[in-house]
Amino acid sequence: MRFFATVREAAGVAGCEADAEDLASLLSELGRRFGPALSSALRMYAEEPERLVVLVNGRNARQSAGAPVRLADGDDIAVFPPVSGG
Repeated sequence: MRFFATVREAAGVAGCEADAEDLASLLSELGRRFGPALSSALRMYAEEPERLVVLVNGRNARQSAGAPVRLADGDDIAVFPPVSGG
């Protein structure tokens, strides 16, 4: 799992290893593990998904149409705020 930009700052690390059966469980676990700053940032994914991008194996997890995103051993997960600019 890799963190970028403000999400990395909230976690205090660039990445970590974690196991979970689905994305929601993983984000919840990481919030508990790394504390309130990361927990708040990750909560945005559930409450305001446009404010956080989560990629699982290079695919935007929001494209799952609300279905739980199942995870498998070795999945590459990246979490970052949306990129803006022009």
